Amino acid sequence: MEAKMKRRTFLKLSTAAIAAGVTVSNFKDADAAEWKKEIGKKGSQPDPVDEEVKLIRSVCLMCHGGCGLQAKVAKGELVKLDGNPYHPNNYDYEAKGDIVVESDLDGGHTGKDRGTLCPKGNAGIYSLYSPFRLQHPLKRAGARGSGKWKVISWKQAITEICGGGKLFKDVKGEENRNIEGLKSILNNENPIGPEDSAYMDEAPPGGWGPKRNQFVWAHGRNEQSPLTPRFVSDSAGVPHMLNH
Repeated sequence: MEAKMKRRTFLKLSTAAIAAGVTVSNFKDADAAEWKKEIGKKGSQPDPVDEEVKLIRSVCLMCHGGCGLQAKVAKGELVKLDGNPYHPNNYDYEAKGDIVVESDLDGGHTGKDRGTLCPKGNAGIYSLYSPFRLQHPLKRAGARGSGKWKVISWKQAITEICGGGKLFKDVKGEENRNIEGLKSILNNENPIGPEDSAYMDEAPPGGWGPKRNQFVWAHGRNEQSPLTPRFVSDSAGVPHMLNH
Protein backbone atom coordinates (compact mmCIF):
# COMPACT_ATOMS: atom_id res chain seq x y z
CA MET A 1 0.00 0.00 0.00
CA GLU A 2 1.35 3.41 -0.95
CA ALA A 3 1.84 5.66 2.11
CA LYS A 4 0.10 9.02 2.08
CA MET A 5 1.33 12.09 3.95
CA LYS A 6 -1.25 14.21 5.68
CA ARG A 7 -1.41 17.85 4.67
CA ARG A 8 -0.72 19.00 8.25
CA THR A 9 2.38 16.79 8.50
CA PHE A 10 3.65 18.07 5.14
CA LEU A 11 3.28 21.68 6.25
CA LYS A 12 5.09 21.01 9.55
CA LEU A 13 8.03 19.35 7.80
CA SER A 14 8.20 22.08 5.17
CA THR A 15 8.22 24.82 7.79
CA ALA A 16 10.95 23.07 9.78
CA ALA A 17 13.10 22.65 6.67
CA ILE A 18 12.77 26.33 5.73
CA ALA A 19 13.60 27.44 9.30
CA ALA A 20 16.67 25.19 9.36
CA GLY A 21 17.85 26.63 6.05
CA VAL A 22 17.45 30.20 7.26
CA THR A 23 19.29 29.44 10.52
CA VAL A 24 22.23 27.79 8.77
CA SER A 25 22.51 30.68 6.31
CA ASN A 26 22.83 33.11 9.23
CA PHE A 27 25.94 31.41 10.65
CA LYS A 28 29.21 33.15 9.79
CA ASP A 29 32.67 31.69 9.81
CA ALA A 30 34.93 33.00 12.57
CA ASP A 31 38.62 32.24 12.86
CA ALA A 32 40.65 32.11 16.05
CA ALA A 33 41.84 35.69 15.65
CA GLU A 34 38.28 37.04 15.69
CA TRP A 35 37.43 35.11 18.82
CA LYS A 36 40.64 36.30 20.44
CA LYS A 37 39.35 39.87 20.17
CA GLU A 38 36.52 38.94 22.51
CA ILE A 39 38.84 37.98 25.38
CA GLY A 40 38.56 40.06 28.54
CA LYS A 41 35.42 42.00 29.35
CA LYS A 42 33.38 39.66 27.15
CA GLY A 43 34.28 36.82 29.51
CA SER A 44 35.05 34.37 26.74
CA GLN A 45 38.54 33.26 27.75
CA PRO A 46 38.04 29.70 29.02
CA ASP A 47 40.89 29.45 31.51
CA PRO A 48 43.69 32.05 31.57
CA VAL A 49 46.56 29.95 32.88
CA ASP A 50 49.27 31.47 30.71
CA GLU A 51 49.60 34.71 32.65
CA GLU A 52 49.78 35.90 36.23
CA VAL A 53 46.31 35.70 37.70
CA LYS A 54 45.11 36.76 41.14
CA LEU A 55 42.43 34.60 42.77
CA ILE A 56 39.72 36.33 44.78
CA ARG A 57 37.12 34.17 46.53
CA SER A 58 33.65 35.49 47.27
CA VAL A 59 29.98 34.46 47.16
CA CYS A 60 27.76 34.56 44.08
CA LEU A 61 24.66 36.75 44.28
CA MET A 62 23.24 36.05 40.83
CA CYS A 63 20.52 34.07 42.66
CA HIS A 64 19.80 33.00 46.25
CA GLY A 65 21.94 29.86 46.18
CA GLY A 66 24.89 31.66 47.75
CA CYS A 67 27.47 29.49 45.98
CA GLY A 68 31.12 30.23 46.57
CA LEU A 69 32.92 31.68 43.59
CA GLN A 70 36.54 31.99 42.62
CA ALA A 71 37.31 35.05 40.52
CA LYS A 72 40.37 35.21 38.33
CA VAL A 73 41.67 38.75 37.95
CA ALA A 74 44.39 39.59 35.44
CA LYS A 75 45.85 43.11 35.34
CA GLY A 76 42.98 44.43 37.42
CA GLU A 77 40.28 42.96 35.20
CA LEU A 78 37.95 40.05 35.94
CA VAL A 79 38.58 37.49 33.20
CA LYS A 80 37.02 34.30 34.56
CA LEU A 81 34.58 33.04 37.20
CA ASP A 82 34.74 29.53 38.64
CA GLY A 83 33.17 27.79 41.57
CA ASN A 84 35.15 27.89 44.80
CA PRO A 85 36.18 24.27 45.58
CA TYR A 86 36.49 25.12 49.29
CA HIS A 87 32.84 26.19 49.52
CA PRO A 88 30.37 23.46 50.57
CA ASN A 89 27.77 24.65 48.05
CA ASN A 90 30.16 23.96 45.18
CA TYR A 91 32.20 20.90 45.96
CA ASP A 92 31.61 17.85 48.11
CA TYR A 93 34.75 16.93 50.00
CA GLU A 94 35.88 15.67 53.39
CA ALA A 95 38.51 17.22 55.62
CA LYS A 96 41.57 15.04 56.22
CA GLY A 97 41.69 16.17 59.83
CA ASP A 98 39.32 17.59 62.42
CA ILE A 99 39.06 20.94 60.65
CA VAL A 100 39.08 22.01 57.03
CA VAL A 101 42.40 23.36 55.80
CA GLU A 102 43.41 24.53 52.35
CA SER A 103 45.75 21.58 51.86
CA ASP A 104 42.73 19.23 51.88
CA LEU A 105 42.19 20.20 48.26
CA ASP A 106 44.28 20.99 45.24
CA GLY A 107 42.12 23.95 44.37
CA GLY A 108 44.59 26.60 43.34
CA HIS A 109 44.98 28.41 40.05
CA THR A 110 45.99 25.24 38.20
CA GLY A 111 44.59 22.76 40.73
CA LYS A 112 42.74 19.58 39.82
CA ASP A 113 39.91 20.00 42.36
CA ARG A 114 37.35 22.39 40.95
CA GLY A 115 34.13 23.85 42.21
CA THR A 116 31.35 24.63 39.80
CA LEU A 117 29.08 27.56 39.04
CA CYS A 118 25.85 27.32 37.10
CA PRO A 119 25.46 29.29 33.83
CA LYS A 120 23.70 32.09 35.71
CA GLY A 121 26.63 32.37 38.11
CA ASN A 122 29.12 32.44 35.25
CA ALA A 123 27.08 35.22 33.67
CA GLY A 124 28.09 37.46 36.57
CA ILE A 125 31.01 38.67 34.49
CA TYR A 126 28.55 40.03 31.94
CA SER A 127 26.61 41.84 34.67
CA LEU A 128 29.83 43.43 35.89
CA TYR A 129 30.95 44.66 32.48
CA SER A 130 27.59 45.10 30.73
CA PRO A 131 27.47 48.37 28.76
CA PHE A 132 23.84 48.72 29.88
CA ARG A 133 24.55 48.62 33.61
CA LEU A 134 23.71 51.69 35.69
CA GLN A 135 26.89 53.52 36.64
CA HIS A 136 25.44 56.82 37.87
CA PRO A 137 22.31 58.00 39.67
CA LEU A 138 19.43 58.83 37.31
CA LYS A 139 16.81 61.49 37.97
CA ARG A 140 13.44 61.71 36.25
CA ALA A 141 13.53 64.52 33.67
CA GLY A 142 9.94 64.34 32.45
CA ALA A 143 6.46 63.37 33.52
CA ARG A 144 5.99 60.02 35.24
CA GLY A 145 5.97 57.26 32.68
CA SER A 146 7.62 59.39 30.00
CA GLY A 147 10.87 57.42 30.24
CA LYS A 148 12.95 60.59 30.34
CA TRP A 149 15.94 60.53 32.69
CA LYS A 150 19.12 62.48 33.24
CA VAL A 151 22.41 61.58 34.90
CA ILE A 152 23.21 63.38 38.14
CA SER A 153 26.14 63.17 40.54
CA TRP A 154 26.12 61.10 43.71
CA LYS A 155 26.46 64.32 45.70
CA GLN A 156 23.33 65.78 44.10
CA ALA A 157 21.40 62.55 44.59
CA ILE A 158 22.26 62.32 48.28
CA THR A 159 21.56 66.04 48.83
CA GLU A 160 18.13 65.89 47.16
CA ILE A 161 17.06 62.59 48.74
CA CYS A 162 17.99 63.82 52.20
CA GLY A 163 17.08 67.49 51.90
CA GLY A 164 14.07 67.39 49.59
CA GLY A 165 12.61 70.58 48.13
CA LYS A 166 11.22 71.51 44.70
CA LEU A 167 13.16 68.77 42.98
CA PHE A 168 11.10 68.71 39.77
CA LYS A 169 10.67 72.44 39.14
CA ASP A 170 11.88 71.89 35.56
CA VAL A 171 9.12 69.36 34.84
CA LYS A 172 5.88 70.75 33.46
CA GLY A 173 3.09 70.54 36.02
CA GLU A 174 5.46 69.92 38.93
CA GLU A 175 7.04 73.36 39.20
CA ASN A 176 5.67 73.98 42.70
CA ARG A 177 5.65 70.43 43.99
CA ASN A 178 7.58 70.16 47.25
CA ILE A 179 9.25 66.84 48.07
CA GLU A 180 9.92 65.94 51.69
CA GLY A 181 13.45 64.75 52.22
CA LEU A 182 14.47 61.94 54.53
CA LYS A 183 15.96 64.53 56.89
CA SER A 184 12.59 66.14 57.60
CA ILE A 185 10.73 62.84 57.84
CA LEU A 186 13.16 61.01 60.13
CA ASN A 187 13.51 64.01 62.45
CA ASN A 188 9.76 64.41 62.87
CA GLU A 189 8.50 62.87 66.12
CA ASN A 190 4.99 64.36 65.86
CA PRO A 191 2.24 61.74 65.68
CA ILE A 192 0.70 60.86 62.34
CA GLY A 193 -2.72 62.53 62.19
CA PRO A 194 -5.80 62.46 59.94
CA GLU A 195 -4.15 65.02 57.67
CA ASP A 196 -1.32 62.56 57.01
CA SER A 197 -3.30 59.35 56.60
CA ALA A 198 -6.71 58.45 55.21
CA TYR A 199 -6.65 55.21 57.16
CA MET A 200 -6.79 56.42 60.76
CA ASP A 201 -9.81 54.17 61.37
CA GLU A 202 -7.54 51.17 60.76
CA ALA A 203 -4.79 52.33 63.10
CA PRO A 204 -4.00 50.38 66.27
CA PRO A 205 -4.96 51.91 69.66
CA GLY A 206 -1.67 53.78 69.85
CA GLY A 207 -2.11 55.26 66.39
CA TRP A 208 0.35 54.98 63.53
CA GLY A 209 3.19 56.35 65.63
CA PRO A 210 5.46 59.31 64.80
CA LYS A 211 5.74 60.74 61.31
CA ARG A 212 9.12 59.10 60.92
CA ASN A 213 7.12 55.92 60.38
CA GLN A 214 6.23 57.27 56.95
CA PHE A 215 9.66 56.04 55.89
CA VAL A 216 9.35 52.48 54.56
CA TRP A 217 12.08 50.29 53.12
CA ALA A 218 10.38 48.13 50.47
CA HIS A 219 12.65 45.75 48.65
CA GLY A 220 12.27 42.79 46.33
CA ARG A 221 14.82 40.13 47.14
CA ASN A 222 17.15 41.61 49.73
CA GLU A 223 20.59 40.31 48.82
CA GLN A 224 22.25 42.59 51.39
CA SER A 225 20.15 41.37 54.30
CA PRO A 226 22.83 41.86 57.03
CA LEU A 227 23.31 45.51 56.03
CA THR A 228 19.85 46.93 55.38
CA PRO A 229 18.34 46.25 58.85
CA ARG A 230 21.21 48.20 60.37
CA PHE A 231 20.32 51.16 58.18
CA VAL A 232 16.53 50.98 58.54
CA SER A 233 16.22 49.95 62.18
CA ASP A 234 19.40 51.25 63.80
CA SER A 235 20.10 54.40 61.76
CA ALA A 236 16.65 55.47 60.59
CA GLY A 237 14.94 54.13 63.71
CA VAL A 238 11.86 52.70 61.96
CA PRO A 239 10.54 49.13 61.99
CA HIS A 240 9.22 49.00 58.43
CA MET A 241 10.98 46.56 56.12
CA LEU A 242 8.71 44.98 53.53
CA ASN A 243 10.18 41.81 52.06
CA HIS A 244 9.45 40.19 48.73
